[in-house]
Amino acid sequence: MQQAKFYEKVLDLIRAGKRGAVVTIISTEGSTPRNAGAKMLVSEDLELAGTVGGGCVEAEIIAAARTCMKSQKLVVKEFDLTRINQDENDMLCGGRLRVMIEPITGDDQLLIFGGGHVALALYQICRLLDFRVTVMDDRPQFANKKRFPEADQVFAAPYDQQFQALSITPNTFIAIVTRAHAGDEICLRHALKSPASYIGLLGSRSKFAQLKKRLIDAGVPRAQLKRIHCPIGLDIGAVTPEEIAVSIAAEIVQHGGAMRASRDKKK
Repeated sequence: MQQAKFYEKVLDLIRAGKRGAVVTIISTEGSTPRNAGAKMLVSEDLELAGTVGGGCVEAEIIAAARTCMKSQKLVVKEFDLTRINQDENDMLCGGRLRVMIEPITGDDQLLIFGGGHVALALYQICRLLDFRVTVMDDRPQFANKKRFPEADQVFAAPYDQQFQALSITPNTFIAIVTRAHAGDEICLRHALKSPASYIGLLGSRSKFAQLKKRLIDAGVPRAQLKRIHCPIGLDIGAVTPEEIAVSIAAEIVQHGGAMRASRDKKK
């Protein structure tokens, strides 16, 4: 596989919010199927791009790559092809491979619906946490690059149109902090149809009770409503926009850690 196409595959995996590992042969001894520099991408779904040799050695390397994805630590391992291939009559390689396995992780993406004071503070905190942050509002004066200069994307449009421009993955976190019930409801309807890992709504329990009733009347399954975190954020007694933003960021970090732990347990 050409290098450019290989790295396009790596970029596609990151954009999809998935995890994987890049395996690179860094040295060889004796007879080996591939030379130093050969690469292979292993995704968390076990989709492969490129190859480092095929056969049993590749199977062992894939297993090592899966372990690397869980630990999220770069490792260097050596594989003895003589031992691996001793039961394979058609395999003539008898050397050693030394490979580097580098974990890669899809970027965590935070979508903030609403551009007010809480949104501004949350954006500032989550940029420090290395999230890719997109901010949206239906008012241009609250959704612009001057107000959110370091956001990855900022755009103003009616809330019911915004989801069409978004790529939402299981590594996406959604914070709904609009100024009105109507915007909240529109965003919730679309968010619940997405694979987003986290959906949080700014508001009181009484406000959420009213919203839930309208969503149920509109045909949204009750089970889906359990995905919504409302009131949004950990209960730290937050009052100011900055304190509320801290509580939201903390809940998102907590949820992300639990999500990754659960994903690793299933593999």
